[in-house]
Amino acid sequence: MTEAQLEGFEAKGSWVAGIDIGGTKILMLLSNQKCGGEVHERRLPTQSAEQPELFFQWLFTELKTFCAEIGCDLDRLAGVGLGFPGVILQDEAVLRNAPAFQWPEEDIRPIIAKYYSGKIVLDNDVNMAAMGEVDQGAAKGHRHSVMVTVGTGIGAALVLNGELHSGQHGAAGEIGHFITGDEGLSSEYVADGDAFGVFEQVTSGTGITERARHYFNSGKGSELSLIWSLAGGEVEQIEARHVFKAAESGDVAALEILELPMRYMARGLANITALLNPSIIVLGGGVAASNPAYYLNEVQARLKRYVVLPVQVVIAELGNKAGAIGALASIRRHLERM
Repeated sequence: MTEAQLEGFEAKGSWVAGIDIGGTKILMLLSNQKCGGEVHERRLPTQSAEQPELFFQWLFTELKTFCAEIGCDLDRLAGVGLGFPGVILQDEAVLRNAPAFQWPEEDIRPIIAKYYSGKIVLDNDVNMAAMGEVDQGAAKGHRHSVMVTVGTGIGAALVLNGELHSGQHGAAGEIGHFITGDEGLSSEYVADGDAFGVFEQVTSGTGITERARHYFNSGKGSELSLIWSLAGGEVEQIEARHVFKAAESGDVAALEILELPMRYMARGLANITALLNPSIIVLGGGVAASNPAYYLNEVQARLKRYVVLPVQVVIAELGNKAGAIGALASIRRHLERM
């Protein structure tokens, strides 16, 4: 850090912020620039906006209020890490493939600069969550790790040699379009960037939910199934968590519904292991967290059939705080390297 940069940093103070921006909720963390200090948190519902200008005006107004509540000041923040639910093109700072934020494809840094003049780090939410698990969670101490999130959709983040690997277009880890079998494919199949890929269609929470509902609507399911009672006897109320809960008890319908999703997931993790040779794969997201012990055991049992290289597979430890913790860690790292 040059003398001029050091003076600028001291003028700002030693506070940093990590913000996980979700489609419906936002988590803000404020802490000292150095690790180990107290971390303050604030949760609030996301205010949607059709234009990024209105959104960032609102966001940094909320951050300013948060700073004031803990006796800080927005002007004293040395940096802010921001995680978004979409693909961030690092060089251009353009947000893409973010259904919750259908903004024009433009550089958002000049817009942010209108409301905050410090350093910023931008990345997608899965990458930030992976950095959180590396910094304080299940992947701490690992230089080569992969985080796979299994929720409404499927995502992954790659941390290689201790650094996030984003790929040419910022989309490394978009594993939803993995091809792990023939199911979901036809001779007319063409990958669509605006739709779930076949891996995501089968293994995500959305895919498992749809698979379960179709199972019962097609007459395969029975009212004796635990899935049926967990969903209150309504097919349209069946969710992936009901299927996993029932499978844990040995429910036949649940085991049949999950056979393909779990087989695909194990194959996907095997492919990741063969290609990247990580020391650990961290499974996060709402589906994996709904029945973590069962989910992990099922994945590990199948994975043994496909892998030669040793790899740990574990459940994420930080839950829904991972993204904000990762954003905080990312801005700290950025400032340390200046």
